[in-house]
Amino acid sequence: MKSKILLTGLACFSLMGSVKSQDLITLIPEDAEVIAAFNIKEIVQKANANKLNELLQKAGLFKKIEKSGASVGNDIKNLGIDLSQTAYFYNRKTDSVSFLEFIFPLSNKGQFEKLIHDAGEPKSFANGYSSIGMKAGSILVYNDRVARFISSTMSTTFFEDEAVANRYGIKKVSYVAPATDVSHELDYPTAAVDSAVAVVDSATWEEGEKVLEPPTPPAIVESVPDTVLANAEADVPMTVDIAPAEVQDPSYYDSLYTSYENQNRKNDSIRNALRDKWLNGEATRLLSASYKPLSISDQGKVLKNLGLVRLYVPRVEELYRGLMPYKTIPYLYMGINMDKFKTGYKDGMLDLLQDGDVLRLKGSMGLDKDLVEMSKRLYARKPNGKFRKYLTEKTLGFFNVNINSEAYLRDMPAYTAKYYGGLLGPQQDLIEWGLMALEVALDEKAIAQVMPGDHLFVVNGLRKFRKEYIDYSYDDDYNATEVKKTKDETLPVFIWMFTSKDQRLFRKGLDLAVAKTLGKVQDGIYAFSSKKGMDFPMYVLLKEDLVMVSNDSLALHDIRQNKSMAPANKDFIKLMKQNKMSAAIDLQKLPAMLKEMGVSPGRQWEQTMAQLNQYGSTAITSKGIVADRMEAEISTKLPQTKDGAISYMIDQILKEISK
Repeated sequence: MKSKILLTGLACFSLMGSVKSQDLITLIPEDAEVIAAFNIKEIVQKANANKLNELLQKAGLFKKIEKSGASVGNDIKNLGIDLSQTAYFYNRKTDSVSFLEFIFPLSNKGQFEKLIHDAGEPKSFANGYSSIGMKAGSILVYNDRVARFISSTMSTTFFEDEAVANRYGIKKVSYVAPATDVSHELDYPTAAVDSAVAVVDSATWEEGEKVLEPPTPPAIVESVPDTVLANAEADVPMTVDIAPAEVQDPSYYDSLYTSYENQNRKNDSIRNALRDKWLNGEATRLLSASYKPLSISDQGKVLKNLGLVRLYVPRVEELYRGLMPYKTIPYLYMGINMDKFKTGYKDGMLDLLQDGDVLRLKGSMGLDKDLVEMSKRLYARKPNGKFRKYLTEKTLGFFNVNINSEAYLRDMPAYTAKYYGGLLGPQQDLIEWGLMALEVALDEKAIAQVMPGDHLFVVNGLRKFRKEYIDYSYDDDYNATEVKKTKDETLPVFIWMFTSKDQRLFRKGLDLAVAKTLGKVQDGIYAFSSKKGMDFPMYVLLKEDLVMVSNDSLALHDIRQNKSMAPANKDFIKLMKQNKMSAAIDLQKLPAMLKEMGVSPGRQWEQTMAQLNQYGSTAITSKGIVADRMEAEISTKLPQTKDGAISYMIDQILKEISK
């Protein structure tokens, strides 16, 4: 009975912790563009709290805190921040301003207030929050449970619209405008500025909320023309055809520059006042929860199986549009309508994870139904089973990709027309017709026999190549004579191979090159001598259903004669078999290879290169489509330690600081 009560209590405690963590994510508004979640508990655990304390101590953080009057005892647990929850970062954009917010949980408000003592005296803000003004355009608000740092940045293009600029009392100026009497400043009454900056663009507020009505823009009192220009005709614009005496008069340029600077300062003051007003409005809106929070579905995507850090983009297509200057004149002139631009992408996710000594960066992208079906056809092909014998213990690195060429040629014209049709402007119909004609002209089944779409590129160590080059000798009269010389160079050797069940096209082309004395055949291997711009000869072998291109004739001879290869690299083979795309490099082999090539990393990198002998492989992989998502991953196996990859990285940072 006691055990049941204990288990029930633990379950309730666990549920309470989960709700508390999720409670912070509800502070993020629905229209957030990019969201980052930081699993503080996991980060501290993986990094080792003692090492984090040592790192922060050597970085001088604790000493800086002590100078502000707070005492934390060189321990991050005394910062007042709750290390058992999740912190969040997100951004939100309107047509006029971008907002950033960092939300982190507090465990002790008093300790936290001591940390920010130097920033100023806390003031009561709204809804039980206190505030401290930070640098211009940012504010820190907090209560007993959470701290929220909010900042704002004005859009660089919002005030380029003349009607918008006039509405807020901003006057566009140019350095080449007529000079003005700077003794008459533009009059912006304090009350007018205060009322103007209270105006918030419609994108900032939710429908139904109370919105302040735009007041009349502040009146602009034009300056009286400078005395230098008093005799100029009022209707004649300023050009370079000015009397030499006026052009050379320094007071003219001084007045011109001063007027230009004064107006810009006034414009900046209005922009800054607007920014601060909108920042306060945003902070008040967030703290009063008068907004739609992130949807339950998006909350789940942020929190489910959260590792160390997760970056989440709820609407990738909208983010694309926001990053592209689709309203600029060149786009409009070409008739490109970015509003019709489609990608087929839904949401995007990027995770930082640790699995023991392996550090992984895993990304995925949600796809719409049509793109999922097409992508599954594109990545339906598996690696050729014969590839595995060429991944051996000698292999330094490899790259393998498997695409269904037939599906690619069949589907890409329709895909391009559907998703990128909006970018084609007035030529959309013509270009779509051309894509259709290309689809009809291509015999995808025949091409798929020539090159189905699976490729393997392998780097197998080093080899010395004898290279001919031209040098010059000089006689006593400095007359130059060409002299042919040779030297040995150590270079990486590679083999590129791909499947081809119909090799007639390749064989015909190679035979034609031999007939024109561009190459020759040696023991069934096509050889092409090194030419200008190429430091080594190239060789081609057609064997069974494989086409092989290499700079290593000895390796191709061994393959042709079926000589035994080196022992298999099981890790590389596993990567290739389990993924639609894979690439890897064995970092342990890299120092020896560079040394043999005579490449010096430099003194500052010597220790780093020496440590690579303890590393494993760095790999880039993709399983293609998993459910309705495209997945890819980058992983690195770091030297084996008791605490894992993050702890090892902190150790390296501490070593650098101690130097």
